[in-house]
Amino acid sequence: MTDLAASPGRAWPRIPLGGIGAFLLAILFLAGAVHICTILLVPYFAEQDGWSRLSAFAGRDQFAELLLDGPNTATVSGMDPLFITGACRIELAEDPVGIVVNARERFWSLALYDPSGTIIFSLNDRTAIEGRLDMLVVNSAQAREIRRTTPAELERSVVVESQGNELIAMLRLFAPTEKAREEARRTLGAAECLPTTLTLEPEQPAAAAAPAGPPAAPPGISPAPGPP
Repeated sequence: MTDLAASPGRAWPRIPLGGIGAFLLAILFLAGAVHICTILLVPYFAEQDGWSRLSAFAGRDQFAELLLDGPNTATVSGMDPLFITGACRIELAEDPVGIVVNARERFWSLALYDPSGTIIFSLNDRTAIEGRLDMLVVNSAQAREIRRTTPAELERSVVVESQGNELIAMLRLFAPTEKAREEARRTLGAAECLPTTLTLEPEQPAAAAAPAGPPAAPPGISPAPGPP
């Protein structure tokens, strides 16, 4: 016979069933821990959205400057070092808010943000009248009152209607030099962002109908003469 003989098959190592169960249990435990941590961290990351970061630095009833450096640096994306930027928080639940900006000598822009971070309205010095902005921000109920009887003081104002009661106005003033930055800060400090009470004229009652006269006589019949 030849030396070539049928060699026995190779024996594969056996994995105990208990080891597989422990491995799967560890994977399930790790996945559950990651899921629980994700749920617990959702409120933290939700508070770090753009609205929350911006509202923490926005002024109430005035524009507050958003600083690029220092201990009170505003962590807001998209800020340009060539601009002086200010933000004002707007509450429309009780009264409209009037915004007045007078910056004819430089480029400026203003945008209104809702809590989702969406810009609902924006304009700049080129679309304002002679570089001056006179704006009134209202909610839907206040807009209906204004449409019913337009106050005289709103003839030259920009009226913006918001679907919600909370907004943030961001004002950006171009200031490429140190002197321009000083002037822009004065303009920012003089800008208004205040609740406004409108003088609404009372609705005029409908004119009363004139009393009806005596019925007309039929054709060919003269009316009876009155008493002497």
